[in-house]
Amino acid sequence: MINKEKKDLIISLCDFTPEAEVALSHACKIAEQSHDEVRLLHIINSDTKSKLKKNHEGEEAVYQKLKEWSENNYKATNIITSYHAEEGSIFSTIGEYVKETEAGLVVFGTHGVRGMQHIVGANSLKVILSCPVPVVVVQKKKADYHGYKKIMLPIDHSKFGKNKIAHAIQMAKNFNSEVIVFESLEKDPHLTNLIHNNVTFASNLLKAEKITFTHHKEDPTKGNFARQIIKHSAEVDADLIVITSQHDTDTIGDFFFGNHEVDIINNDAQIAVMCVNPVQNANVSISGIN
Repeated sequence: MINKEKKDLIISLCDFTPEAEVALSHACKIAEQSHDEVRLLHIINSDTKSKLKKNHEGEEAVYQKLKEWSENNYKATNIITSYHAEEGSIFSTIGEYVKETEAGLVVFGTHGVRGMQHIVGANSLKVILSCPVPVVVVQKKKADYHGYKKIMLPIDHSKFGKNKIAHAIQMAKNFNSEVIVFESLEKDPHLTNLIHNNVTFASNLLKAEKITFTHHKEDPTKGNFARQIIKHSAEVDADLIVITSQHDTDTIGDFFFGNHEVDIINNDAQIAVMCVNPVQNANVSISGIN
């Protein structure tokens, strides 16, 4: 979604549940501003085959449902909506398909990370980490009519956060959003300095792109950073929270989602969360800004 010169593809995972409908509403709201195509993607796995067998249906039923969803969505939104079904594993096929199609974004709906039973199962975070592009996770709250007008951008000491900042800014440009920069607190002077540098980097980009933003800091008396992100997001009525995977190591291959990320994705306010995997030595360029 950065320095885009062609129409991107937004993948909306579809298992024909209410959560998939919510995901599609978010995908379309994003596409409305970015002028991208939305593609429904269903992975035909053992769960799919079991349901088809129970209903005495063949795999053609999957394609028929996708066709109906696609046509109905186009009629309702005027967003170009295509569809695709592919047999495979949700833990590898989704990421592979994203790479193959060079899609720019993935959206999926869930009950919440704990006890997920639809689309990507209990190990859904593996799917997020397998995707080479940002993933927007939504719960039961459909996209608001105005889209993502307030975007929460947590900033900590991570040296891999530039990619997250870039995607947050691009989304803000699409929706003419206000960005809430939320700065973490550390006692270690070295980490404090890293945080300051990251906040300065983000602030300079936001100013250069003429994006309205406010700057808030973690309060050491009000619980951990993740809880404060969730609480403040709810208080300011944020529409999107942008996070990255955990970064306690220097090796990208060791990155993972920890409890804090899980809590944010599963927030009670049901705010959509964009998960951006870290990129080592990311060369961030937004409208020519490096």
